Amino acid sequence: MLSGLDITILNWLHNHLIPHSIQVLQAISNSTTFISIALAFFVLMVSIFTRSKLILKQFLVLAFVLILVAIVSQGLKAIIYRERPFVTHPYIEKLSDAGSSSFPSGHTLEAFAMATALSLIFSRKKIVITAYLWAMLVAYSRMALGVHYPSDVLAGIFIGTFIGWIVPWIFKIMYNTKKDHS
Repeated sequence: MLSGLDITILNWLHNHLIPHSIQVLQAISNSTTFISIALAFFVLMVSIFTRSKLILKQFLVLAFVLILVAIVSQGLKAIIYRERPFVTHPYIEKLSDAGSSSFPSGHTLEAFAMATALSLIFSRKKIVITAYLWAMLVAYSRMALGVHYPSDVLAGIFIGTFIGWIVPWIFKIMYNTKKDHS
């Protein structure tokens, strides 16, 4: 049943693209790692220029989020191999680059991990809205471009959100524990 729903939703999204949106969707999809690294690097540069230990800690949170995302995403793809939709269903056209395993959507996982972490460490409304809007566009683009099933993207959303929450939480516990013992 889930498999049928998965392909039905994917087929609808893939066949109801906004006209001339493929290049924009490809750009959004391809922006994921560049934007994630650029944001972390920007926070690092701000911490260096302001000599702020707090902002350096925020950079470390983002860096660890990215490292954990890479490990978890690639680990799950190696353990849970799933053919890409365009391989299993020839009527789904591959409109973007795609690696081997479809599960989970690594782009979506990364985007939601970064959006969650950014929202927790920089809780300004503009940052939260922008970060999650970008993450949702990344998720949508992966399905619309025919390279992921909705369940791949949902897994990416849940796992990414968890990583984006757990890393800042661990840093907070470590910082508070360290502070209590000094």
